[in-house]
Amino acid sequence: MRAAVLVPMAVMLISGTCNTILMKFLVRQESAPAPGLAPIGFDFPFFQTMIMMMGEVLCLLVYLSSTRDTSRKANFPSWIMLLPVSCDWTATTLVNAAYVFIPASTIQMCRGCIVVFTCFLSVTVLKRKQETFHYVGVALVALGITIVSMEAVLYGSTVDASLAGHAAWVGIALCIAGQIAQSSMLVIEEKYLSSYTVPPLQMVGLEGMFGCLIGLVLLSVVGPLNIENTEQAIYMLHNNVWIQVGSIASMISIALFNWSGVTVTQQASAVARSTIDTSRTTLIWVVELLLAWNTFSWLQFVGFVVLITGTLVYNGLIQLPWAKCAEERKALLEP
Repeated sequence: MRAAVLVPMAVMLISGTCNTILMKFLVRQESAPAPGLAPIGFDFPFFQTMIMMMGEVLCLLVYLSSTRDTSRKANFPSWIMLLPVSCDWTATTLVNAAYVFIPASTIQMCRGCIVVFTCFLSVTVLKRKQETFHYVGVALVALGITIVSMEAVLYGSTVDASLAGHAAWVGIALCIAGQIAQSSMLVIEEKYLSSYTVPPLQMVGLEGMFGCLIGLVLLSVVGPLNIENTEQAIYMLHNNVWIQVGSIASMISIALFNWSGVTVTQQASAVARSTIDTSRTTLIWVVELLLAWNTFSWLQFVGFVVLITGTLVYNGLIQLPWAKCAEERKALLEP
């Protein structure tokens, strides 16, 4: 394959892995939230989502700097980005909150359930027909998520020992709820991409820009409502060098991940992108085991294999002879 395709694929795999590991790294950091107070974990889902949105804005800067000809820029109402970015905010914040309760590898595996919700929304909203192998893939993904969830509930650990017992259920519920929002974002984006000529890199950047605007409003509200203390997050960020490093690295990794993902879709296919996104689950699991952030479990391994198989079947990379699509069956029946 050409280097123009292989390089973005490698960047997507590495940056996607780094982004998930860095989010887990941040919640494991402890620092004083204010002068004279005892150290606490950096558990600020809204603030961490804001960091991610700032990373997405970097994609817009890259797009603007690379698009010299203004006549090539897409002409569409920018305000429509409020819909997908609202879903993105919801999904990212819920997943960020889950990092406190379950390992990053478990989160990444649970995120595979996006296939289930995307399939459902594709049928109900986009009116897209799903073939037999799609439903088989969805069933395998659902089974894999169930096995992984069982492992997390029975044997999982949490960052905060006081949360033991109900922690796994809370983390899994947060992650699954996030994927409902994430799948909604993907379906909304697909409708817009089919209705307007919008370069994907520009769309990601605009989502980041609107996300930052939404974030400013949310961060100014969650404090008075005692949902999250933004002042503590800023104080910890200012006084802890590892939180600073993790935040900056997260911004860079999310920008590289979005850029490389768009490039892979353009140069190869959406199937290639989804396959690489699935493959990073393996790297995340290995890294967590090496860092002793997680322990090996055969139950989790089985769930992981079932989940990966379901994803590959759904994307058509594993062919099922008895579940051929309608076009293939018709071609076989023709003389």
